[in-house]
Amino acid sequence: MLASASPRRADLLRQAGYEFIVRPSRQPELCKKPPSIPVEVWPVCVAMAKALAVPRRRNRNEIILAADTIVVVNGRILNKAHHRGHAREMLSLLMGRTHRVMTGLVLLTEGGQRLACATTVCRMKKPSSDWLEKYLDSGQWRGKAGAYGIQDPVVETHRMVQVISGEWHNVMGLPLELLRLELASLLTKRD
Repeated sequence: MLASASPRRADLLRQAGYEFIVRPSRQPELCKKPPSIPVEVWPVCVAMAKALAVPRRRNRNEIILAADTIVVVNGRILNKAHHRGHAREMLSLLMGRTHRVMTGLVLLTEGGQRLACATTVCRMKKPSSDWLEKYLDSGQWRGKAGAYGIQDPVVETHRMVQVISGEWHNVMGLPLELLRLELASLLTKRD
C-alpha cells in the first residue's frame, strides 16, 4: 500500500510492476527539521510519520510504503515551493550548483519495518532566464522538492539536471533499487 498521493511515486511503482493500492497519509507536511536531527535522518523521520498516519487494516500481509524527498544545497533543505516566487528562489539557489536529493523510505508490516535513505548527487546547469521563465510558467515546479522534477517534459528539465551519482528514480521521489532491496529484506525476515 502506497501512503502517498504523489502521482510520480504511483507511476514509478506501476512501471516497476508492483501491485498496490493508494491510501494517502493524513500526516501534514513536516517542513522544519529540528537541529538535533541529522539531515540524512530527516526524510526517514518524515516518511515514518506519514506511514504511521495511514489508517491500518488488520491484514498480516499488508505492507505500507511511505517516502519523503528533500533537496539539500549548501546545507539548506529545500522542500516544496509554496508559490512561484518561492520556486524562483529555490531554482536560483540550485543553478550552477551541486546538490543532494534524499529520499527517506519506510516499509511497515504487522511484524516488522525497514527504514532507509537514498542519496543522489545532482548538478543543475545555469539555464537561460528564458528557460527559467518557461519552467515557472509551466507550473511543473508545484509539489516537488527543490521546485523541480528531473522528468518534467515541457521544458526538458532532464537536460538541465545531471545525475552525478546515485539513482535517477530517487530524483523523481522513489528510489526503486533501494525499494527492491529493502522489500526483499523485509519479506525474507517475515517468512
